[in-house]
Amino acid sequence: MTSAEDTASPLSRTRAVAQSFGKRARDYSRHAHLQQHTARTLAAFVCANGGLPDNGRMDQGRTDQGRTDQGQTDQGLVVEIGCGTGLLTELLHTPGRPYLATDLSPEMLEQCRARLGQRQGLSFAVLDGQDAAFATPPAAIVSNLTCQWFADPVAGIVRLARQTALFAFSVPLHGSFPEWEAAFADLGRTSGLLPLPSERELLAALEARAPARLVHRVEEHRQHFPSATAFADSFRLIGADQPRPGYAPGPIRPVLKRFSNGLDATARILYGLVMRETL
Repeated sequence: MTSAEDTASPLSRTRAVAQSFGKRARDYSRHAHLQQHTARTLAAFVCANGGLPDNGRMDQGRTDQGRTDQGQTDQGLVVEIGCGTGLLTELLHTPGRPYLATDLSPEMLEQCRARLGQRQGLSFAVLDGQDAAFATPPAAIVSNLTCQWFADPVAGIVRLARQTALFAFSVPLHGSFPEWEAAFADLGRTSGLLPLPSERELLAALEARAPARLVHRVEEHRQHFPSATAFADSFRLIGADQPRPGYAPGPIRPVLKRFSNGLDATARILYGLVMRETL
């Protein structure tokens, strides 16, 4: 999230994000420590609140426009948005269950396929989650630390929640990494980190536009880094280093010096379940 690359349109930014993650797909699982933690936490949160819907059978297909069409589908299909290399997929998919793992990056998807493709019932599709539309509503949609990359994360989350009986997701919130942001604020600048959705705005939008039973929890997850460089590398090494739109980088020597003895970085993560009896 500290790259200097600027993007002129939502489409070009989407491509830049896909390319950035794609370049790091081979080593992603080795460096994605926060994503591993949130995948485990989200899977446990789903389990503690009733689990995924019962298994089922499906006959699925995908159109050329990136619209995923499940055709003759019963209520068993689970769709994952932003599967990456399969950290959450591995935890939620059970053999034989119809489960469609999707990602914006073909390279990420191939890594997921290489790890888990032998599982019965598991299939794959390249898909931009913020534009996903389903001819037949899946039984569940799940997503781990993906929706913050949408052009409008709040609208994207609401849109996914309205297409299924169960939407389970994790997303980083505004107020994450305050230690890093404070260092830049002391320089009279903002960092290149993505603007993240606020807890209040997101929950209000879900309650207003996707009426359902909403269960959520917010976690403050703190991770120690030996230096500022190591913190920046935690994004770069997984491809998550696309900066906020319009970000103009500048000298950061004072920031590096400030954290020369280490940095405890705090991520604020919202885990949510949106459950609807009727669509």
